[in-house]
Amino acid sequence: MRYNLQLEPATIVDRTRGNALPSSRNRQVKMLSLAFVTAALLALPNQAQTGETAATPWAQKENEAESSFVAGQYREAESKWKEAIEIAQKDANKLNLAETLNQMTHLYLKQKRLDEARSSLQAALAIREKELGKNNQKTAETLGNLALVEHKSGHDNDAERLYKEVIEIKRKDANSNSLAITLTNLANLYGEMRRIEDARKLYLEALELDKKTYGAEHREVAQDFFNLGAVMYHHNYNKEAVDYLDQSLALYEKLNDAPGKIKCLHYLGLSHAEEKSHGKAIDAYRKALTLHSQLKGDRHPDTLVHQLNLARTLDSSGQEKEAEVLYKDAVGTASKYHTDSRVKLIECAIEYAHFLKRHGRKIEAENQLKEVLPVYETLSAHHRRELYELPRVYSDLLRELKKDADADALARKHLDVFAPHHVSKAPSEQKPSPNSAKETSSKSRSKAAEKPKKPPRATK
Repeated sequence: MRYNLQLEPATIVDRTRGNALPSSRNRQVKMLSLAFVTAALLALPNQAQTGETAATPWAQKENEAESSFVAGQYREAESKWKEAIEIAQKDANKLNLAETLNQMTHLYLKQKRLDEARSSLQAALAIREKELGKNNQKTAETLGNLALVEHKSGHDNDAERLYKEVIEIKRKDANSNSLAITLTNLANLYGEMRRIEDARKLYLEALELDKKTYGAEHREVAQDFFNLGAVMYHHNYNKEAVDYLDQSLALYEKLNDAPGKIKCLHYLGLSHAEEKSHGKAIDAYRKALTLHSQLKGDRHPDTLVHQLNLARTLDSSGQEKEAEVLYKDAVGTASKYHTDSRVKLIECAIEYAHFLKRHGRKIEAENQLKEVLPVYETLSAHHRRELYELPRVYSDLLRELKKDADADALARKHLDVFAPHHVSKAPSEQKPSPNSAKETSSKSRSKAAEKPKKPPRATK
């Protein structure tokens, strides 16, 4: 099973695009809950866009809230935004209130408070439609953020309808430079819905718009190529994925963008591995591992993803000894350096046990699983379900060793993780999405808010 990085979505709103959100497919790829911060997430705090100056009490609170949000001080940010709301509610000009309601969506999305995000945006939308009209770009910004909330809520039809409304508004405005962001968000949704050709068409349109807006050698263009490569990989079009990823990698190399290069190499490794091009996969994984080690350290949890993928591919190409060295090192690293990350230890141990079993070393595999089972049993119910593979593989191995009674006892003890509704979500049968959609404005973009690198201000 290939390990995929779970790309951390940039939680902002109509103002920042992120990576593609292709749908998962049934393949031997296990998802690790590793955050991988992609290029450009939040932009710098933006001045209020409602005619207020930074000297007004409302603008001051708004900017303080955004600064706190960017700094990760979410409780402080929420308190400041609520103060801004109180001030704006006393003003005859309700656009300030709409601005704050819109901006708070960043916090709500970050904390997965989707119902609150929806209510806040609906209130902001009502104000902007009344004060500015339905075809105004600020109205479109809020509408785009609302589409993102519905997208994240799993309301695909509502999200598609809203994204299309935003796109229609933006197409009418020749000065709108955020159309590509919304196109990408809708493409992300289509990828999840397995409407691959619809997704590809929108990604390509976003690519052309970004070339026109930023030039052919810009990060946004590199991100667009990456989005195309990721969605192709997630839908089994591995050769097409390689073509797009190669173009993305070439641009990231020109830009000397290490995070961009790492994610491209990661997906190139996955794509080549699916095509059994083990030499190319190994080369990509080695480069990704080296770069990630330089960027975050060779003991960082994310680095283990590249290490496990490299080990798996080396083993597939007959380089068993080097593969085992990497597996052992990963387990040791997870045990010694990530004592608080029990999940990481379980993931590494499972992979090493698979390796041992593949090479007929079943007793050693049993010992490996037996050693980490007590750790597994201390995990939360959520994590135990995510890592259901451990008791399942352990039980199957015990049966192969003719220890049926022990296998039955283990299966009964962990019956909840064998339930069909859990099995269908097995990590080994799903691919994670590289990044979630966003209607904000900078396209770090899974395209989310709409403003290039500025704090959370939604602008789509």
